[in-house]
Amino acid sequence: MGKVVAGAAVVCAATACAVAALIVRHRMRNSGRWSRAKAILREFEERCATPIQRLRQVADAMTVEMHAGLASEGGSKLKMIISYVDNLPTG
Repeated sequence: MGKVVAGAAVVCAATACAVAALIVRHRMRNSGRWSRAKAILREFEERCATPIQRLRQVADAMTVEMHAGLASEGGSKLKMIISYVDNLPTG
């Protein structure tokens, strides 16, 4: 379960970095200090970057754990409840 939590934290951190970069870029373009902001953002992005291969490994591990949890009782460290929901609500 620790790997799943760590993977989720990595994905959330990468998403937060990307959103922060987009917000700052939009604001700085409008203020005229864009070149300095680009340098800061580039450095921030490099420090927060997670390789795509690592993100795929985390996603694959989560998928395996979910399938194992749904396949049998105690088949995974990840707690799963079979729900049989096959449609999303429309209202």
